[in-house]
Amino acid sequence: MKNTADIIIIGAGPVGIYLGWQLAKRNNSVIILERNSRKDAGSKMDQFHLETMVFEKYGIPPPMEGTDELITNFEYTSYYGPYGKYQQVMKYPVTAMRFQFFIQRLIGLAEENNVHFQFSTEYKEVLIKDNHIIGIKVEKEGNIQEFLGKLIVDATGSSAVVRSSLPKNFGVETFKIEEDEKMYVIQRVIQWKNPDEPHPGTGEYEESISWLYYKTWLAPHFLPNANIFGGGQPGGYGNQEKATEIFLKEVPFPLYDILEIHKATTAYRRPPYSLVGNGFLCVGDSACMSKSFSGEAIESSWNASLIAVEVIDRVLKKDQKLTMENLWQINIQYFRGRGAKLAALLAQIPGAANTTKKDVTYLFKHNFIFSGRDFTSMWENLELEISFGRILKIVSLFLWGLLTRQFSRKALSTMLRYMKISGRIRKHYEEYPENINDFEQWVEIAEKLWNQVEKMKFTLVSDQIS
Repeated sequence: MKNTADIIIIGAGPVGIYLGWQLAKRNNSVIILERNSRKDAGSKMDQFHLETMVFEKYGIPPPMEGTDELITNFEYTSYYGPYGKYQQVMKYPVTAMRFQFFIQRLIGLAEENNVHFQFSTEYKEVLIKDNHIIGIKVEKEGNIQEFLGKLIVDATGSSAVVRSSLPKNFGVETFKIEEDEKMYVIQRVIQWKNPDEPHPGTGEYEESISWLYYKTWLAPHFLPNANIFGGGQPGGYGNQEKATEIFLKEVPFPLYDILEIHKATTAYRRPPYSLVGNGFLCVGDSACMSKSFSGEAIESSWNASLIAVEVIDRVLKKDQKLTMENLWQINIQYFRGRGAKLAALLAQIPGAANTTKKDVTYLFKHNFIFSGRDFTSMWENLELEISFGRILKIVSLFLWGLLTRQFSRKALSTMLRYMKISGRIRKHYEEYPENINDFEQWVEIAEKLWNQVEKMKFTLVSDQIS
């Protein structure tokens, strides 16, 4: 295999492969380097879920019925308040798949379009000439190799090994995702001991279930009479174990066996202010593109990838250099659109996630903010769509909650504060600078806004009621 290409991508995950595939379809030469072996590519998790609409939207053939890749398609997700009360139903088609089989199929699709892969390859460092990345140095089977390209892409996930190793004055932030900027997720594959008896997942509209206050969920699994019982908490896996104990006291499950346990982390922090540098691009978890309400980054990253493909291909076709300035449109289009919405949602999370059990119960009971309509709107549009009439109703419900002491003044103050900060952050991102010379001034304002947003905290306390 040649060690030169138009684009060198580090990381053969769903984002790196998709980006390389789309660039290759436009007759650009692409090499993807992956640290795992080919057979182990995609083995970091067992199964995952994607909105069903992504296949048509991003030009990916959906998984076929009867294959090991497809688990099931479902439409309904039920959201419950604390103690398992007040069901809210979201109708939104979702496809459940096995991750490794999906990745292997993506590799095949990319190879059909002449993407070249090299597996069992570990990234070492970038090669820079005149403040422009011209390639990377990697290690394979104890031997050092150099790969030269017009663009180097970091698609290594939350480790962000390329971005975090860039020179400090390169124009792209080199932060590593800190421990207190992660959600720690534990997924247990459980099998019901008495599957004929009622259990979560058998009720109406319970194809998938989320107990939002506990950050806990139940999802379909491919084994018979089995589900994924998962949850995530900030502050470490120990906090997630505590959260599971509290949850099961307040929402008790029938007897089950634990067949497998999987652990992972997902980033809960803002993306770097620039995704591009001279000869460089970061996408996916390396650029913190997660949807804060679900922890999933694939669809948002594919959205960014299509923007990047258009810009990169246009510059290459003009035989121009892939400088930060020539790639700047990627920043503009992403951050003014999808990036602005995701930033606003991320800024709202502490206000919603740190609300007390009593406050969340009131919101679920009265079907506002935490409602099926609102959950659907977040999934479809990445924002809440609230009419003026509904705003008046919400205000009256807040006032009634305060008067009857069902909703706390502190919670209302916190939510209003974060809604205000969120709105300012979204507006600021929608005004992402057209001119690269205005970037530093834009960053100064962005820093002041983000400094007002607290990090997620572990807040669960058991107060089981009869």
